Order: sequence, then C-alpha cells, then structure tokens
Amino acid sequence: MRSFIFVTLLSCCLSACIEPYQPEVGKYDSSVVIDGAFTDGNEPSVVKLSRSFAFDEEEGPPIAGAELKIEDDLGQSTVLQETHPGVYQTDPSIYKGEIGRRYRLLVTIPGEEEFQSDWEELKAAPPVESIGYQFEERIPDDPQAQPILGMQLLLSTIDPEKNTRFYRWDFEETYEYGIRYPPAIRVEFGARPGRGQDEVFPIGPDEYEGFSCWKTEKSTRILISSTENKTEDIIQDFPIHYVDNSTSRLYRRYSILVKQYAISKGYHEYLSALSATNQTTGSLFDPIPNELFGNIKSSSGEDIPVIGYFSVAGVSSKRIFVSREETPLGIFFPSGPSCVLDTLPLNFRTLHDELELHKTELFDYLYAPFGIPIGFIVANPECAKCSTLEATNRKPDYW
Repeated sequence: MRSFIFVTLLSCCLSACIEPYQPEVGKYDSSVVIDGAFTDGNEPSVVKLSRSFAFDEEEGPPIAGAELKIEDDLGQSTVLQETHPGVYQTDPSIYKGEIGRRYRLLVTIPGEEEFQSDWEELKAAPPVESIGYQFEERIPDDPQAQPILGMQLLLSTIDPEKNTRFYRWDFEETYEYGIRYPPAIRVEFGARPGRGQDEVFPIGPDEYEGFSCWKTEKSTRILISSTENKTEDIIQDFPIHYVDNSTSRLYRRYSILVKQYAISKGYHEYLSALSATNQTTGSLFDPIPNELFGNIKSSSGEDIPVIGYFSVAGVSSKRIFVSREETPLGIFFPSGPSCVLDTLPLNFRTLHDELELHKTELFDYLYAPFGIPIGFIVANPECAKCSTLEATNRKPDYW
C-alpha cells in the first residue's frame, strides 16, 4: 500500500487539566525480577535477572551467577549462558523452540530460592502479510507549533487457522544519512603540544569515513493487539511506527524489520497491565512495577513474590525499504546532522586545546591560494564521524 495523499490528523481535540500521576505501590521489597522470552527464531533467546527497586530509584542490581535452564514437555533442556551480569541467553544452534512443544524456565539463585515459570505452548506465528505506509500531516498539541509531516507504517496479518489471536511486535529501523566533513587528515601530538613534536598524517583508505552512515535503532514501546473477540483472526493496518521529517531517516533510504510474535493470552494481559502502568511512555524497557506479577513462582510452593514474565512464542518477520524517491514532493528531510565549521591558525597548541576542550574533530587544513596550508578546519563530531551518533560507515549486508 502506497498512499501519497496527506491525511490531517488531530492529535488532541479537547483540553483538560491533568494532575501528576503517582502510582499506588506497596511497601518496597527487593523482590526477584525475571523477564525474558523463548522463541523458535534463529537468534538467541534472552532472559534478564535483577532485583526490584523503590519507585524513586532508577534501576535494580543485576543477579549474576545464577543457573537458568529451559526445559520442554519431553524432558529435553538447555542451560543458558551468562553473557553480561544478569543477562542469560540460549544458543539457537544447539536448542531452539519447536511449534507445539510446551516450555518453562527454571532458575536457581545460589543461596536463595529456586523459581520456575508456568508451562507455555509455542504457537506458530503467521507470516506478516504486509507493511504498508501512507504520508500524513499531524497537528501537534502546541497550537504555536508547525504541523508535523511524516510516514505512518501500517502492518496487516492474518491467521487462516485462527490459532494466534494474541500478537506482539517489535522492530528495528535502519536508515542511511550523510556526513559532510569526514576527516582528510589526523594529528598526533607530542608530549608537549606546540613544541615541535606534533605530526599530521593524511587519512588512509582504511581509515576514511566516507560520506555515508547507517544507523540502526530498536523499538521500545509495547506493541500488542488481540483478535480474541473477533470472528476472523485478522489484524488490518495496525499502526506499527510513525517516522516524521524532523530527522534524516527518509533522506536517502530507510528500512524497517518487524518481528511478529504469537504470544499467550497470559502474556498479552501482562503486557496490557504493564503498558497501562507505564502510561508516560508505554515502553517495554520501563521499570517493571513492584506489584506486577506474571507467570513465575517459587519452585517450593512458598508465597515468594516474583516480578516479571517468561514468554514462549513463535516468531515471523518482514523487512521493507523506502527510498527518497518514494516520498511525495513537498516533504523535506535533513540530510544529516546540523554542521558547524571553525577555522584555527596553523598552531598545534591551539589545535590541541580546541580538540580537547571543545571536543571537535579535525577535518582538514585551511588552504591559501596555490595549496599552501595556513590553518586548520575543525567540525562538530557528528558531522565528521558516524560513530559519534552510534552509527557505522559500513553498509549492512541487506542494504
């Protein structure tokens, strides 16, 4: 679906007084937090262990050195490896989910209680039928602000067998943008800059950044839907993501990879409650509320609170590309970061202080007529190196 008709959306028609939201939480208790998923995909399945924390704190400490095992209803199992403190993952080349099998998570924390999740069946995820898009104009809440132009991505899927019913999605978006001033030279300062031991070298082919960067970002919002109360198991035009023209995402080429999960009813209800509680952002990576319990309990049967959920789900995926030529005329996108250049005298002490104090990047010499260097040119880092904005100058294989 490619619609080039601008649709004006009113994001807010009524104004109201809003009081600050203060969630009702019980007395703070350092409970165990177990959160993760197991799929039939080719990527590692990840489970995170940590401790809960008070509402006014930022994060809880990870639980390292635990033993985590996933087992199925046939008695087969695999031990997860700890890759970072509190982060455990499977090796899908050795063990991954199978459609129709039931799985659970077993957790042993040294010197503490053992925990286990409820059994969950791994359902097949139907293919993503389509990811379409339409270009829209949105009116922001601020009446003084200009309308926002952008692209609304819409997902559709269908399960003819009517077995899925509960869906979750996440995505990663990759886009190409330009940098204007990749360094042509580099400097090595001596022990005392400006005292004759400084050297300038041309940037070699292996070091040259080039003018293109590719940046990948992952979704954070909770994206779920259900067809439980519908006759057909069909999702039509679910708004998966909106890309506005305030960034360079659509300047050259844009890609989105959407993963679709066939989740259980219990996990759908858990995520619905989590989304309602984290109403400020609705993010999957917000702190889990201290009283939101899922499908994990003490193996001994004791009433020990465990926060979090272990989900078992089939997964499917779809990637699409959108090039600049496919966007309507009249929508403008920045080519890359805003750039500022500055010139310095041909003095290594001055150059050293500039690079150290203002964190700029050396771009090139400033030349007089006939190619004589008379100074240095520096630029803000995001206009000189892809890595400044956590991007790369290496084109992805799928590009």
